[in-house]
Amino acid sequence: MTAESKNPQSSDRRTKAVRPSRDGDQFHYIWAARRCLRLLSSADDLVAVSIEGASTQETTLGESLDAGVDQIDVAEYYGSEDINKATRVRYIQLKHSTRNPNEPWTLSGLEKTIRAFSQRYREFESLFADGDFSTDVEFYFISNRPISANLTETVLDAASGVTSRHPNVLTKLQHHTGLDGKRLSAFCGLLKLEGKHEDYWLQRACLVQETSGYLPGDDIHGPVQLKELVTRKALSESAEDPSITRIDVLRALGTTEDKLFPACSHIASAERSIPRVQESELARNILDANAPIVLHAEGGVGKSVLTQRIEHHLPKDSAAVVYDCFGNGEYRRPSSLRHRHKGALVQIANELSALRLCDPLIPSATADEADYLRAFVHRLTQGIGVLKAINEHSILCIVIDAADSAEMAAKELAGDRSFARDLLREQMPDGVRLVLTSRTERQELLDPPSSALSFELKPFTREETATFLR
Repeated sequence: MTAESKNPQSSDRRTKAVRPSRDGDQFHYIWAARRCLRLLSSADDLVAVSIEGASTQETTLGESLDAGVDQIDVAEYYGSEDINKATRVRYIQLKHSTRNPNEPWTLSGLEKTIRAFSQRYREFESLFADGDFSTDVEFYFISNRPISANLTETVLDAASGVTSRHPNVLTKLQHHTGLDGKRLSAFCGLLKLEGKHEDYWLQRACLVQETSGYLPGDDIHGPVQLKELVTRKALSESAEDPSITRIDVLRALGTTEDKLFPACSHIASAERSIPRVQESELARNILDANAPIVLHAEGGVGKSVLTQRIEHHLPKDSAAVVYDCFGNGEYRRPSSLRHRHKGALVQIANELSALRLCDPLIPSATADEADYLRAFVHRLTQGIGVLKAINEHSILCIVIDAADSAEMAAKELAGDRSFARDLLREQMPDGVRLVLTSRTERQELLDPPSSALSFELKPFTREETATFLR
C-alpha cells in the first residue's frame, strides 16, 4: 500500500488537481472536432485542420517554421496546407478553466502565448521578405474565460495605430512581442482574442447537435468517432501526420466520398438540344405551381432532354437539379440505390451542397426512410434560403426524371415504395418546385396525391422534327 493510498485526503487533493486538466483536454478535443465538421461544408475552402502543432505539409523542403509551434493547439488551412499556396492560415491556442471560468485573462496570463505568436510572426516576416501576408495569417487565442477589457482595447488600439488607452499595457505588449510601430500594428491586426466560449460540457452538446446536422436520424456514434479522430491526431503516433482532412472526417462518420454521390446521372447532355413548342408554357406552369407536378408523355418524346432545359426558364439566380432514376437501365439492378431514399435523396442533397446551397447529407446505417426525408426537406429549406437571400424571386427546382422507373424498381426488388412516391407527399418549402416525369401509362404507379398537377408533353411537331433534322 502506498503512502498516498494510506492518506485519502492526499488522494483526494491529487484528484481535484488532475480533473480540471482533463477538462481542458476535453475542451480542446471537442472544440477541434467541431471545427473539423467545417471540412464537410462547401461554404469556405478549409482543407485541413492540424492537431497539436502546425501541419507537416506547411512548408516545402528546405524551409522551416518552428517558432511558437509548442503553443499551437489547432491550425487551420484554407485552400492548401502549403503556406505558399494557402489563402489563409489560422493558428489557434485553446485554454479552458474549470475553477475560474469568470476570471478575465490579462496580458500577464497570456505572456507565453503572445511571445510564441509574435515569434512565429517574425519568422513569417523572414520567410516573406515583403511582409505582405497580413490577410493570410491569423493568430487566435480562445478560452471559456473572458478577456480583460484593458488587453482587448490595447490590441485594438495598436492594430488601428491610434494612441493607446492603456499605455502601461502597451509597453508590456511591446516588450513581450519585441515589436513596435508599424510591425506591432500589423501583428496586432492578426491577433484575435476570443473569450467566453462554451465550457467543455456545453461544447460536447454542441458537437452532438452540429454532427446531427450532417446526418439523417439520431446517430449517436458520429460525435464519438469524430472526437476519437481528434484524440488520435493529438498522440505521438500522429506526430508526422497531425492533419485532419475531409476524407478523415467522412471515414470517422462511416462513409466515403463516393458514397456521397451514390446515383450520379447518366442522362446525355442536352447542350445542343432545340427548344420545344410547349417549353415556355410548361415552364410557366412550373413557376406558378404551388403543388408537385407530374410531367408525362409517351416514350421517346423527349422528357429527359426537357428536364435539363427547365433551368433556362427560371428566374435569375435560381437553381435546378435533375435526378436520373433510370440510369441507363441501372435502376433494375438489385444493388442499385436509385429508387431508394438512401441513394436518391443523398445524391440530390449533395449536388445542392456542391452548389454551396446547403450542408452535405452523410448517409447513415441507422437512419430510416423518414429520417432521410426530413433531412432532405431541411436541405431544401437551406437551399431556397440561400437563393432568396440573393434574389427574392429565385426558385429552387428539383426534377425527378423517370420517377415511374424508381417506383417499378421499388416494387420489383423490395416490394416497397420508392423515394419518388414518398417525396410527392412531402410539403415543399416556399420557393421550391418539385417536378416528376413519367410515361403516361405509368404515372398512376406514383399514386400522386389529389393536390398534384399533371401536364402532358406532346409528341414532336412537324416543325420541331424538321428543325432537329436540319
